[in-house]
Amino acid sequence: MPGRLSDAEMVALLADVERGDDVAMGNLAVELHLRGQQAGAMHLWERSWAAGNTVSGFNLGMQYEMAGDSNRAQVLWEQVAALGDPDAMLGLVKQALERGDAAGVERWAPEVLAQDEAFPITALGVAFRDHGDLDRAVHAFRRAEELGDAYAMEYRARILTAQGRTAEAGALLARAAEAQRML
Repeated sequence: MPGRLSDAEMVALLADVERGDDVAMGNLAVELHLRGQQAGAMHLWERSWAAGNTVSGFNLGMQYEMAGDSNRAQVLWEQVAALGDPDAMLGLVKQALERGDAAGVERWAPEVLAQDEAFPITALGVAFRDHGDLDRAVHAFRRAEELGDAYAMEYRARILTAQGRTAEAGALLARAAEAQRML
C-alpha cells in the first residue's frame, strides 16, 4: 500500500526520527499507518507521545478506539485533553455520549466549546445532533459560527429547515456561502 511520501522524503524523515524529533516520529507513524504497517506506526506514536507530542497521543488513542479498546483510548485522551487538546476532549465527549455518561459529557463539552478552533466545536454539535440533543447541537453550532465556520452554519440551517423555519435557514445558508468565499 503506497504512502504519501517519496523515498527521499522518507530518508529525511527517518534521519529526523533518529535524532529524536517527536514531530518526525508522529509524521513517520502516519506514513507507516498509510502504508499498512500498523505495528511500526503504533511504536512510533508511543515514542512520540512519550516525548510529549499531543498529536501523537491523540492519534494513538484514536487507533485504540478504532481497534475497540475504548478504555485504553479514554485513558490516553484524558491525558492529552488535560494538556488542552480539543480533539482529545471531543473524543472523550463522543465516548461519554455513547455510554450515556452525562458526567463525562459535562466534564469535557464545555472545554471543547471554550476553544478557539471551529472544527472540534462543529464536530461536537454534530455529535449532539446525532444523539438527538438538538438544543446542545444548536448551541455548539452557534459557537462555531462565531468563529466563522460555514459548516456549522449549514448544519444549523438544516435543523432550521427541519423545524419549518425556512426563511431563517435561507439567511443562514447565505451567510455560510459568504463565509466559504472568505476562505
